[in-house]
Amino acid sequence: MNKRLPLLAAALLLGASATASASEGWTGWHVGGHLGHGTGDSDFAMTPGAQWASESQALRDHVVANGSGDMEPTGAAYGLQFGYDHQFGNGFVLGAEVDYSVLDIKDDRDSGVTIVPSVPSLAYRFGNSIELDSQWSLRGRLGYASGQHLFFVSAGWVQVDANATATLTSNGGYNKLGTTSETLDGTSWGVGYEYDMGNQWTVRGEYTATKLDDFRFDTDYVAGSTFVSPAYLETVTQDLDFNTLRIAFNYRF
Repeated sequence: MNKRLPLLAAALLLGASATASASEGWTGWHVGGHLGHGTGDSDFAMTPGAQWASESQALRDHVVANGSGDMEPTGAAYGLQFGYDHQFGNGFVLGAEVDYSVLDIKDDRDSGVTIVPSVPSLAYRFGNSIELDSQWSLRGRLGYASGQHLFFVSAGWVQVDANATATLTSNGGYNKLGTTSETLDGTSWGVGYEYDMGNQWTVRGEYTATKLDDFRFDTDYVAGSTFVSPAYLETVTQDLDFNTLRIAFNYRF
């Protein structure tokens, strides 16, 4: 995990507290936990290379069409957050928050057996998976407070640890696997509402949308494959976006 995000978070939060000139309303530090659900979208495209150039266009098109597609990972997201807010005299609130989330957002697909139309005796099977493991987030937020009610928007930077796989097998003994573990940078924005329960505790509902950098990985022959030469190669290009709805509790001091 890249260590820049927690260090930058600490610098921004300390800077925010240093500029606060008065303690009114929502001004102060907070720490708490959150729990929610995430839904994502991950498009992937398989590109045949190397020795595939010697094969027919129809066969290459079959690999591209069936080795490409879309997954919709879903699952839980939960973790901790820590931040600082400053309320101005006109009711506007400016803050910064860092959070860490454990993610269990994943999906997989299996194409089943696909017959190559131009070579009916030849069949392939394709598989893919995507899994999000964890997330660091550093976001600023701007809101408007009215008594115990705070409405806000947020935006910032995220890092997500994700794993992806791609498989390709045939009835001709062709057996390939591609796998990668990535730390992906991205951006996040959100909207939310927070309520002050009057005892230093607040409860928050929030929606966030996250867009991550694209990534690429190659397949390799799997031990036991009867077809290992000449060198065929498949490259998978994949993107990953996801949204979360979560509830959070904060203790303010």
